[in-house]
Amino acid sequence: MKSTSLERRVLLGLALAFAAGAGALSLSLYDTRDQLRRVAMVIQAREIAEGFTMQSDPARLPKSHAGGELSYTLYSPEGRVLWFSDNLQSPRRLRLPPDGARAPLLRLPIYSGQVVNVAAPLADGATLMVAKRDVLERQAIGDLLHAKLLQSLVMLVPVGLLALLLIYWMMRWTLRPVQQAARFVQGMKPGQVQPIPTARLPRELLPLAEAVNRALENLAQSLANEKRLVADAAHELRTPLTVLDLRLQKARTDPSPDWQAVDGDVRYLRRVAEQLLLLARQEQDLGAGEAAPAAASTHLTRLVREAIAAILPLFEAGSRSMQVDLIDGVHCQGDASLLHTAIYNVLENAFQHGQGDVLVAMTAVEGDVIRLTVADQGPGVPPDRQEAMFTRFSKARPGSRGAGLGLAITRKILRNAGGEIRFLGSPHCELELCFRSASHGAVAPGAIGKQN
Repeated sequence: MKSTSLERRVLLGLALAFAAGAGALSLSLYDTRDQLRRVAMVIQAREIAEGFTMQSDPARLPKSHAGGELSYTLYSPEGRVLWFSDNLQSPRRLRLPPDGARAPLLRLPIYSGQVVNVAAPLADGATLMVAKRDVLERQAIGDLLHAKLLQSLVMLVPVGLLALLLIYWMMRWTLRPVQQAARFVQGMKPGQVQPIPTARLPRELLPLAEAVNRALENLAQSLANEKRLVADAAHELRTPLTVLDLRLQKARTDPSPDWQAVDGDVRYLRRVAEQLLLLARQEQDLGAGEAAPAAASTHLTRLVREAIAAILPLFEAGSRSMQVDLIDGVHCQGDASLLHTAIYNVLENAFQHGQGDVLVAMTAVEGDVIRLTVADQGPGVPPDRQEAMFTRFSKARPGSRGAGLGLAITRKILRNAGGEIRFLGSPHCELELCFRSASHGAVAPGAIGKQN
């Protein structure tokens, strides 16, 4: 269904309100006609009933007044009909207003027809019902009110049109900054994302503009991450691809090609490609601005044991041991497969770049932050290099084995799950992984303060 503009909706609503107001005015004036007839009849009935009692001669009552025929019905104090006029086929029904009653604010319109009748109380407690066929008065009052209605409409129409034009101009003036903001966004290029100016926007539209600016900021960050990732990947893959190309060229002429080296290069490139894809997905999720809450609880203790079991053969082959100190039954939030990758990356980093035995220990702080420490006997990372180690393609030592993506991927995975990872101030290499407890909210920044 085609949407209508806000201006058209508001103007249509005002036009309908104006029409409804005109209709209500007409009904009010129509009701006023019969009210005026009854007020005039009350005054006339009081004058006629002045000095009249149950013993008075009905003949003294006037037969007409102001061109209208009069008729009467006399009631006793008990409400019994004593007599009624000859021009009536049956007595009028007695209707007495309650003493001290006030006219209601909202009531149905009064319609008296061709005859108006009112009750006039007498001095002796009786009641004289006076009825009048007031065709002339009814017509005169109706003509007067009709003329007043036309005059009111003649005045309301230009005032209403002027009000509509004024409101239309105010809406155009109010929405002009919105249109300017729309043109500003339409003129953006992919590499030139800028926030929408909010200085001239109405206060009611500021939340929408701020939400759009946050979305644009996230979009710009995502684009920058993608550009940086592509540039870094092209730079890092250039050398191994060149090496693989040279090995393949040599294999064409060498009677005994080193296929094992070629296979190693291929596995390395496949590993780097998988890590780059995983890193890109994690950066895309993190670019949303807040950590994505996990839908289900993950058995963290089991994940750590599975990751240790997967890498333990490498430690055993290298004559290195692992000491494990875990808490049973600990659950955290996050995707089990991704968290397994993060834990394995840290263990693999300790195997490839660490020395000596490795200690894997788990602690919990007030049931909120779950801490997993992985420490080896190798030299620690200098404080000025610790943060840089979590950037992609960053290596502790030039020429070391690996692409420098493991710790970067681990940080992205943990942050997307509401956690964190950092180096501890230790003489040896010691990493601390913080997870979000399954029964609590995200890890607060202060919850991962420095611990020695």
